[in-house]
Amino acid sequence: MTSSDKKDEKKNTKDGTRVFKKMCLDGKISTYIGTREFVDHVGHIDPIAAVLLIHEMDWFTENKEYKVYAEITATFRYGRDDLDVLGINFKKDLYTDAMQVYPVKGVASCTTKIQGKLLKKLGSERAFPFTFDLPAGIPSSVTLQPVKNDTSSKPCGVEYCLKTYVAKDMHEPPDRKQVVDLLIKKITHAPDTQAPQPYIESAKNFMMSPNPLHVEARLDKERYIHGEPIYVHITMGNQSTRAVKKLRLSVKQVANICLFSNAIYKCTVASVEHDLNVQPSQTIAQTFSIRPLLEDNRDKRGLALDGQIKSEDTNLASSTIALPIANREALGIVVKYIVKIELFVSMGGELKLELPFTLSHPIPEHYEEDMEPPPQPTDANADNINLELDETGAYNNTLLSAQADDQLLIDFESDTLTSKETDA
Repeated sequence: MTSSDKKDEKKNTKDGTRVFKKMCLDGKISTYIGTREFVDHVGHIDPIAAVLLIHEMDWFTENKEYKVYAEITATFRYGRDDLDVLGINFKKDLYTDAMQVYPVKGVASCTTKIQGKLLKKLGSERAFPFTFDLPAGIPSSVTLQPVKNDTSSKPCGVEYCLKTYVAKDMHEPPDRKQVVDLLIKKITHAPDTQAPQPYIESAKNFMMSPNPLHVEARLDKERYIHGEPIYVHITMGNQSTRAVKKLRLSVKQVANICLFSNAIYKCTVASVEHDLNVQPSQTIAQTFSIRPLLEDNRDKRGLALDGQIKSEDTNLASSTIALPIANREALGIVVKYIVKIELFVSMGGELKLELPFTLSHPIPEHYEEDMEPPPQPTDANADNINLELDETGAYNNTLLSAQADDQLLIDFESDTLTSKETDA
């Protein structure tokens, strides 16, 4: 493929913007959202911006006591659904917020570019934008890995759900046929500025040895992207009378379940061993690499993963980067990573060191463009934009389960709507 072909392919990819849509069972309302991932920048959190579309406006005109509400909930699920007995649910709401979307109270305004385009396409008479501004300190989406091939229930962890529903009152339980549930997830990106390189030095004395074994270790940087190799630089000065025979390098994930006291789980997500032969009075400086990957840990139950939506693949949970808060339970699951270095010497001695680091992922491509404010009415090119709609099916409950992954292409210029099926 030539460079010009690659440019054309990249251009065609950018022409379409993914938008997620979901409709309630009885077809009265739909919810549109530009992304199902919202980013915590530590100092602030991206707003959750969506659009409500009312399909049966005449029904609402005749039944004026009914309104449409939106609700965002962060839930910590710590037990299987099939264990719920006698009305006891093994889950706890860590954060919740709600608002009335229709009828509109005051003036509904668009906060993102996609909201403005959807409102113009769907019609301001039936489409109503709404936005949730989330406070700092709420937990990130984390899933605890279940047993392999176990699909009997939802996995434990922290999950977010954006719900729109029809009801007479905000606190009234709605009819399940008039509810739209969209799973979304909150992810945290480490700051672009790198923190100081993790560094540690230690010395250990051995019996019958007048001088110690001195070791210095550092990482090449503090923040790593998922899938990126970690380079560990080790300088060793062996002034003892024993030889260093082996080096074990491992990456450990430390998950602190804040809902319970003293619930800390450690799991090794990567490990390598190297044979060494550092004799007394010898000094070496060497670099070792290790790469933590989810593919190597699929069989480890309880491993913390980044939140999942539907059956999509994910990665190891990102490091938790949060501002200090008084209520620890509101953090849900706090995830940290350390590189553990173990040096084994002759006659049974050993030396251990630990280096903490941050594991995260980059800002999504075109993120800044998607989060721009809506275009002004004077923008001449506002209509020449396509939206690729990822339409999910009706709400899944015990009576009906249906999902459709059709991609809809809206051409704002020609005002046409086409549909094509994706691969199953």
